[in-house]
Amino acid sequence: MTSRAWVLDSRFEPESGRADAGATRASDSVVTELGSQDSQALFGFVRRLGLTDEQADDAVQDVLVRLLDELRADTIILNPRAWAFRSIYRLAMDQYRLRRRITGLLTRLADREPQRRPELADRIAVWAEVERLTERQRSVIYLRYRAELSHEEVGQVLGITSSAVRSHAAQAMVTLRRRLADEIEELR
Repeated sequence: MTSRAWVLDSRFEPESGRADAGATRASDSVVTELGSQDSQALFGFVRRLGLTDEQADDAVQDVLVRLLDELRADTIILNPRAWAFRSIYRLAMDQYRLRRRITGLLTRLADREPQRRPELADRIAVWAEVERLTERQRSVIYLRYRAELSHEEVGQVLGITSSAVRSHAAQAMVTLRRRLADEIEELR
């Protein structure tokens, strides 16, 4: 994957002479820092949730702009990183629901069953198994181990408690260990 850089558009530059230009620059720096540190993790997260590269690029940019708008509107956001992951998760789920509705509509119109894509044959074994987990467990594993969010941050993103995050992560790890051990045994 090529390195992506998400930057703020010039239209978001603070207006000179404004009384709150300092607050605007602070908001800009928060978003710029988040974009430089976590944009790849945000991108990877929504790619794992099923968005295309183009949709993921748009989602990352959209979340950064939304965050900037919220901060400039003096909205109190205690953890901008968790806010961004939660927002991008919601965007991806909206896209997923829309795709599902369209697929269902097309299926009814075509009066046939939807064709399924081959199951992740070309992916790395571990992440292929992660993909087979429940949606919640997949999200927890990805946010915890790929995006390197804390249990509390993952809970904020998904709207669950940190103990629920730990439980989902533990259950997912048990399932992954069992499945991968079974695959290794089959290869012997």
